[in-house]
Amino acid sequence: MTFTVAARTLLHLGSELISSDGIAFYELIKNGLDALRDLDGPQVVKAKAKPIRPVKLDIVCRVDFSTYEHVLRGLGVWSSVTLGSTEDLGPDDEDMEEENDDDPVQGWRELRSVLVENLDESAPGSAEFLAALKQVSNADELSEIVLEANYIEVIDEGVGMSFAELGDVFLKIGTTSRVRQRDRERIQGSASARPILGEKGLGRLSAMRLGDRLSVKTGREADARWNLLNVDWMMFAAAGDAALNTISVEPALGLHKEIANLHGTTIRISALKSGWTYDKLEAMAASEFAKLADPFDAAGALPIKVTFNSRNVPIPKFSDFIFSHAHGVLNARFFISKKGNPILRGQAEYRLRKRTRSFRLRGIDLASITDSASKTTLKRVGPFKLEVYWFNRRLLSKIDGIGDLKQVRALIERWGGGVMVFRDGFRVHPYGGPEDDWLDLDRDAFSTSGFKVNRGQIVGKVDITHEGNPFLVDQTNREGLRDSPEKAAFVSMIASIMDKQFRQFLNSVDADIKQADKLTLTEVTSRVDSEDLKITETLKKLAAALPKTKEAAALSQDLKASVDAIKQLNLQVRATAETYDRERMRVIHLAGVGLMVEVLAHELWRATASSLRTITAARSALDPSSITRSLAVLDAQMRTLQKRLKTLDPLSTNARQVKENFDVVEWVRTVVTTFTEQARRENIRYVVTSIPPNGRLPIEAVKGMYVQVIENLLINSAYWIEQQKKYTGVFEGQVEVVVDCNRKTISVMDNGPGIPADRREVIFEPFFSTKPKKEGRGLGLYISKEIAEYHGGRLYLSPEPDRDGQLRKFIYEIEASGEADE
Repeated sequence: MTFTVAARTLLHLGSELISSDGIAFYELIKNGLDALRDLDGPQVVKAKAKPIRPVKLDIVCRVDFSTYEHVLRGLGVWSSVTLGSTEDLGPDDEDMEEENDDDPVQGWRELRSVLVENLDESAPGSAEFLAALKQVSNADELSEIVLEANYIEVIDEGVGMSFAELGDVFLKIGTTSRVRQRDRERIQGSASARPILGEKGLGRLSAMRLGDRLSVKTGREADARWNLLNVDWMMFAAAGDAALNTISVEPALGLHKEIANLHGTTIRISALKSGWTYDKLEAMAASEFAKLADPFDAAGALPIKVTFNSRNVPIPKFSDFIFSHAHGVLNARFFISKKGNPILRGQAEYRLRKRTRSFRLRGIDLASITDSASKTTLKRVGPFKLEVYWFNRRLLSKIDGIGDLKQVRALIERWGGGVMVFRDGFRVHPYGGPEDDWLDLDRDAFSTSGFKVNRGQIVGKVDITHEGNPFLVDQTNREGLRDSPEKAAFVSMIASIMDKQFRQFLNSVDADIKQADKLTLTEVTSRVDSEDLKITETLKKLAAALPKTKEAAALSQDLKASVDAIKQLNLQVRATAETYDRERMRVIHLAGVGLMVEVLAHELWRATASSLRTITAARSALDPSSITRSLAVLDAQMRTLQKRLKTLDPLSTNARQVKENFDVVEWVRTVVTTFTEQARRENIRYVVTSIPPNGRLPIEAVKGMYVQVIENLLINSAYWIEQQKKYTGVFEGQVEVVVDCNRKTISVMDNGPGIPADRREVIFEPFFSTKPKKEGRGLGLYISKEIAEYHGGRLYLSPEPDRDGQLRKFIYEIEASGEADE
């Protein structure tokens, strides 16, 4: 026994795999282009190649679709049009019985008259069609003529198919002939400037999407006759549960060629399933055909000629002239270095502000933004290039050579809509389509001020190849790339570039130019809301984990009071901002206050989450003393946070914070010891030393703020060490904290991946982060720097690189010397 396939399965296969008319045309056109490629040979180079003969797409409609549908239903013809769907077809289908209740023979003359009255006399073959109508003598003859009234032809003058190939290749669904051809050319070293486009052997099912009948006329140059094949897809529906091999479809020899050496293929599709008009085809030419090949490449325009009733349908050509008027540009390239390391490098340019920023992400950075993708996965993604142009639609204006504002906006709307993907210069659907937001650009844009880099503002593309990206495989239904670790990493990298390297760069430049606070109030309050949710959840877990003591209960109450205070402050900021907005006043001051609220919310969550992890780890280790130390650290931070809350009344001046005397060396040891107990399971070694050994550094300061600085730096080191472990495998992390009592500095360094020199300053900007969104907000280093400056000190990344050129040492000058950059 073995599996058998019902004949009707073929119809389901076609309807599922070919999801739109645009994709159906694309598959048929690709087959024609492959045939032309076979004729010219694989070694064609674009710059020197002779002009490629076009693939012709002709649609002929001699009768409008409403008339066509009316007549078919009146005749009781069993087709996809009359039944509306092939979902549940069979020879005893109840719908068919209802269609046959009325005798069509009695009314066929009236239906013929309807056809004559609605005939488009300008359509090709209309005179012959009219003459045939007049010769009709019964309903069956009329039915046959109506089914052939309108048709689609895809014509190529390529190499053609022999009689044997028509049966062995064309009739074999899922044939691997193109895959074998590609492998053969690769082995032979015959690299091609024109790649093979088809490979899954499913293109002929595209014809099923468009119409119920298929006719193929093909031949090679050496063939004396044309080779013919006719298929009526409704036969497979009528077969019901009969096996697929019971439906006989045989090639046949046709007439002798008019000219001996003619070659090529004509595919005619009739019994069409939907109506076609010039306007509909023109819209498809603009939205689909114009983007089948890379529109950015002037030499890569597809050789396609489209007509409707012999009337030429123009395919819009893209002019890169519009690029010179873009307000922002992003270029990036992902590649594997000579040493085998994945690297993503690029540049963001804000032309409107005359600013640029270059970026270079290495393997560890890439593993972080791709949810810990392994080095192997990143290498298997393969090289790609990203090119994006951003237009601020509010600043668009008339452009000489393009037209007025309306025309400029229409041009951007036509070619924009997201980032398209092209493989070997040919479109991968549906990326960058009107309904596709594969990079979540709109969601990310509309969640920030200015709505920058939403799909309506950008024209962009990603280039990949069959050879370079074999693990980025098209889905069989042509609806994007198949899910895989490589696809996930590919999408994550591009999404991260668009957000963190482009959108955030544009926003930060605007903030600098306007000399305004770095965030609008709306952004801040929404972020505070997010922090509040995290704090509430963490507090519940912390309350359950705390020991049942009077001190712990008091601390829990302090935490709750702080959360309530932050909520009240956020409400005050919102209420005052609404008043300001009504008066159309700027809210710069309030945005600054709001940012401070978010900073506190972030720190409160960080402190409680850190303490929860520490207490949980200590409990599992049955070490009560470590719980006591954790509570001491948390208590110090809480007292600091509560005091800072008092400074945030937007209507009063800042209150002073109470400082206290303590030894920096001893306090740093306490903080680090607390941290090591929760990170011991992560195989990270923490070392605290002082200069001189056993030295002391007594100071007067806000004690809890030192916790915030040190813990933020330790958390940062732990995260990147963990990424290094995931990326490279076995790895023992080490974090060293050195308190120099003579220089009055605290240094934190680790053996993680380090930081590139070009990021030395930008890492301290608020919300800048190369971590994935779920891992960090980009506030930790910004907060730590602000705390250092509050105490008259300075926090910076040492400019002295290690042997690999990376920076790994953060220095906190307790009393700023102003020599950090020397």
